[in-house]
Amino acid sequence: MSEKPIDIALQASISPGGKTLPCTCLRLRRIARQITTIYDGALAENGVSIVTYAVLSALSREEPLTLSALADRVGTDRTTLSRTVERMRQAELVAATPGDDRRERRLSLTDHGRDTVAAARKSWRETETMLIERYGADRLATLHELLADLEAAADAETDAETPCATAAAAVQRG
Repeated sequence: MSEKPIDIALQASISPGGKTLPCTCLRLRRIARQITTIYDGALAENGVSIVTYAVLSALSREEPLTLSALADRVGTDRTTLSRTVERMRQAELVAATPGDDRRERRLSLTDHGRDTVAAARKSWRETETMLIERYGADRLATLHELLADLEAAADAETDAETPCATAAAAVQRG
């Protein structure tokens, strides 16, 4: 019987210098912060962060989008995204118009948002190129594949019956 990718990832050990953590979550969070800092630094000249760029980029490919649809495209939750979108609305990067339902708002780029994403895209591409040059296209492609596998495994673990999910289902059944 082969091990699940999540089980293999959990077998990480501490390196001699103490830089490698035995916890996959902490390792991923640490590297995510470091990579975010690199992208944020590159995008700062355009007045955006990597999170803002991701939203602008998603809307530049498909608009208008509801907050729920945008959260799906960006890979975040609605609550976090709503705060980001509100700041972007105040900065006149996005506009919200009424949707089919009076509670629904459809989000689209403003002219300023279109100009900003076009300018920021150059900085983003330069950062991507730097990472490819530094780490190699093949290594980054492998990393993307591993992250996709880990994400799928984590989704499967989340969907599996956990003690909390089992307890919640029991409460709902009465």
